[in-house]
Amino acid sequence: MIEINLLPEELRKKKSEPCFKLNLQSEKLKFWIAGGTAGILIFIIIVLTLGSFIRAAQINKFLARENNFSSRLSKLDSVNKEISVLKVKMGALDILTKRKFIWAEKINQLSDLVLPGIWFTRVYTDSSENKLMVEGSVISKSEEAMASVGKFMKNLKDNVQFFKDFKNIKLESVQRKAKDERDIVDFKIALYFQ
Repeated sequence: MIEINLLPEELRKKKSEPCFKLNLQSEKLKFWIAGGTAGILIFIIIVLTLGSFIRAAQINKFLARENNFSSRLSKLDSVNKEISVLKVKMGALDILTKRKFIWAEKINQLSDLVLPGIWFTRVYTDSSENKLMVEGSVISKSEEAMASVGKFMKNLKDNVQFFKDFKNIKLESVQRKAKDERDIVDFKIALYFQ
């Protein structure tokens, strides 16, 4: 059927034409479209792969940095533990050095009070329990060894000059053994500081 448009030319509707005509029938055009699409996909794959390699390198760098920090942190922890141990020892030394007596005099008095047949094997302070420890041995031919230890402890306690810095004396351990028909007694005496 035929249509007639009686409107003047300026009022007539104009048909819009596409700016370019796409002829999909052409083989060259199909090849270029397929090639361009493949190129864009390959470019996207390369960019994503490159991005993952960059991220993996950054993660490895951060993990190496974390390992470095953790090793430094463990070193710092060990140094802090050593410092805390040293602080405890310094506190014990402070307690011992704040005593009102001179250690050389105290040890000299201790050696003056020792009885014949008694010798010291070890004299030390136990700062955790605030005491002076005297370890030694006694040799005698009969049952006099225990009596010698008791007499030595009595001499320590009765000597006012020596015992004035202590509040108590205690026999902590005694071990008896026989050797060549002689009675040997190992003893440990604790003198508690005031």
